[in-house]
Amino acid sequence: MHKKEKGAIGELAVAAQLVRDGWQILFPYGENSRYDLVIERNGIFKRIQVKYSTPKNGVLRINCRSSNNWSVLPYTADQIDLYAVYDPIHREVFFIPVEETNKNLLNLRIENSKNGQRVGLRFAKDYREIK
Repeated sequence: MHKKEKGAIGELAVAAQLVRDGWQILFPYGENSRYDLVIERNGIFKRIQVKYSTPKNGVLRINCRSSNNWSVLPYTADQIDLYAVYDPIHREVFFIPVEETNKNLLNLRIENSKNGQRVGLRFAKDYREIK
């Protein structure tokens, strides 16, 4: 599947989840926004960058940058408020505040590690709701 198709599926899955959770959804016009959608509830707005991530070895890997033929740019708190990660295998959505990420890559565990490690790991189940 082409990455644009994955992006469209992810955006629609995230939007559906947010509507179920009681948010209003706004989609920007055009392709030049750093965010994919905006949500609003009770006058509070949040900008969301959607990521489609297929789990591998119990981990969702989230690229915290955008890239094209000319540049690779990290997302910043001035541009987005949250990442919404869509897991197409389990059909779940996870919401990570941009402040809890670095500028490159974020790993969310959807399964426990084989060696039982828990310290320093981020578990997807902790990000099912917007904080």
